[in-house]
Amino acid sequence: MYSHAYQSEEPDAQMRERKEFLAIAVSIIAATASMGTVYLIFSPRSASPPDVAVEGGYVLNQTPIHTTVRSMALSLQLQLSTKNGGPLGSHDVTVTNMDINRATLLCDAPFFIIDSSGSSKTIRINTQVSNANITMATSNVSLLKFYVLGDSQGYQGSVKDIVATANQDHPAMLFHCGDITPFGQQDQYQRFDDAVANLSVPLFLTAGNHDIRMGGGHRYISRYGPSTYSFDFSGAHFTIFNSSAGDVPESTLQWLQNDISSTTSEHKFVFTHIPPFDPRPGSNHTFLNTTAATRLIDLFETESVDVVFTGHIHMFNISVRNNVTYVISGGAGATLYEEPERGGIYHYVNVTVSDSQVKTETVLLSEPSFARDQVVIRGTDEDITLTVDDLMGLPAIEGFSSFQNQLDNWRGQGVYIGVKISDLLALVGGMMPENTLRVIANDGYSQDFCYGNVFPNESWYQLQGEMALAYSYNGTTVPDWSSGLRVIMLPPDGQYSNDDCLQTSAPGMGCQVYVSAGSRWVRYAQRIEVV
Repeated sequence: MYSHAYQSEEPDAQMRERKEFLAIAVSIIAATASMGTVYLIFSPRSASPPDVAVEGGYVLNQTPIHTTVRSMALSLQLQLSTKNGGPLGSHDVTVTNMDINRATLLCDAPFFIIDSSGSSKTIRINTQVSNANITMATSNVSLLKFYVLGDSQGYQGSVKDIVATANQDHPAMLFHCGDITPFGQQDQYQRFDDAVANLSVPLFLTAGNHDIRMGGGHRYISRYGPSTYSFDFSGAHFTIFNSSAGDVPESTLQWLQNDISSTTSEHKFVFTHIPPFDPRPGSNHTFLNTTAATRLIDLFETESVDVVFTGHIHMFNISVRNNVTYVISGGAGATLYEEPERGGIYHYVNVTVSDSQVKTETVLLSEPSFARDQVVIRGTDEDITLTVDDLMGLPAIEGFSSFQNQLDNWRGQGVYIGVKISDLLALVGGMMPENTLRVIANDGYSQDFCYGNVFPNESWYQLQGEMALAYSYNGTTVPDWSSGLRVIMLPPDGQYSNDDCLQTSAPGMGCQVYVSAGSRWVRYAQRIEVV
């Protein structure tokens, strides 16, 4: 009789598992009846989780009866062993992020497959010995193909399009160079996971600066494992490392040195979020620690890295420095930084390696299809939905403005037309001094503002000017203006600096939390509500 040793499951779950196992047993009996007597051994569940040793993967979750491992390579080795030397018994193992159609599964203990879908496979081991060894490996290919994308930042439309193409084209793998989310919240990560749930090939990730905000770094690890790792496949070495803080600690630099210098693979590819230099003249959207950036460039050149793939700068760019190719792919959904002729395109990169040649192809994506032409204004007791046409029918405010970002670079310079936030709130009952105004974007990003931002006194007015919802920028109106609807500040001098932001942010808000005046300029504004 099959029974559970682990008692913390609900009785219904136990019964379902018994029925599932017995159904499989019946099918085995039916299939092998002609071979004579069939013996079935039902192994009990262990009362405690087994020890796990894994190479090429990361243990995401473990209970006494189930271990889930995310593959961090195209070859994974896993050993389960009991702590007391007793029999391992019955234990389920789920391996995620593996091409289950191409990978070969080997296990030295009796097992059967419970589920196999997308890029995930679950098996149940039944053994009377104390350990089990599992290997999943994808065979090398003569034509190596992989996709690279970056900076989707919560927009899942492009992600879903890339997944659909990958499921048809079947590259060996995908790489996302970071900024998966707007600011690293669980629901934002979950929306990304939902978008890639049907992907049939492995997806290798690293964290971006947006992903680590507000505790997001811990959430990243709990879902995807470490953001610095490496592996080999089909004559190529792939190195992924975390640069999300605008710096690389000495320990990571040493790891990179050892990792890249020790490989014997013909090709070397590196993936990270922030590029070690900004290829645009006069721009500096790159590492905060310039010394670390210089050391990285020297390392890539010394070790003859083929291509360094990054994101962070929302555009496409390819440049070559001392025989090292640098590809910036930051166009998977976030607002673009440049005009199309200078690389401001929504895209991903298709990379092929054949006959010792590395080729990169830029694949265009559709522009994000956010519903940018309407906004909900919500008061404490009522709300109203306004279209762009409705907004254009209200008293307009117009002026030149710009903002400073976290790197002290100026962005958003231009003439804006919009409606004062105070006028919009008047439509739904206004705002009291004790209230907070929350602006929520279509991609989940949000910012809180105090009464003084909406109704600035003289000193605050000189720093931030009027707070407005803009529907037009430099003569382009939503939806053609891709960053609108957008909350803006219109200071008298046309420059909303980080220092201005600090002085006009209430405790726990704005630049008191994250020093970037640009973070207050919420794009894709969908809801403006008094809370």
